Amino acid sequence: MPTDALLASLSRLTGDLHSAAVQWALIGGFAVSARAEPRFTRDVDVCVLVDDDAGAERTTYAMGGLGYRVEALIEHEYADRLATVRLESPVTGGVLVDMLFASSGIEPEVVAAAEALELVPGLVVPVARAAHLVVLKLLARDASRPQDDMDLRALRAVLTAGDADDVRRLAALVTSRGFHRERDLMGLAEDYLRQSP
Repeated sequence: MPTDALLASLSRLTGDLHSAAVQWALIGGFAVSARAEPRFTRDVDVCVLVDDDAGAERTTYAMGGLGYRVEALIEHEYADRLATVRLESPVTGGVLVDMLFASSGIEPEVVAAAEALELVPGLVVPVARAAHLVVLKLLARDASRPQDDMDLRALRAVLTAGDADDVRRLAALVTSRGFHRERDLMGLAEDYLRQSP
């Protein structure tokens, strides 16, 4: 479950991204909690829609002007794009905010399909759909992070037949756009979908 500092950081981030006219979607642990099963998370992860690295840099600069501090920049090695910017929220508590600009190659689809959900009374945010979260988790899954597998199990329980088709389509998009990180993402998606909830 999210802490008070996390909720305050997400609330502040929601307002700041809205005031900056940024299109975005909540992903990561918060989104899994909203879609499937509440769980603890330490940070806020968002997918941000930008046209290019210049747009990512403008968004990062705007967030800096709102009190966020840049902690790290991550480049996508194969796509030669600014993939992720890690920020420290200006809210007391030092919560980290990861803004993903070009990490998966499906940022436009994630943001376009996001659904506005009320996470707590008065806090409505665009949340990525279950199929999108599955593909993002399959792409990021790492043996050193068991939470990814737990999230994938929780999401499997809420997938519909239409979501399964979307998982296949999105995995193919990530691969065709060159963001698959040398993984057989389409094979991983099929293996995942074959498993029972």
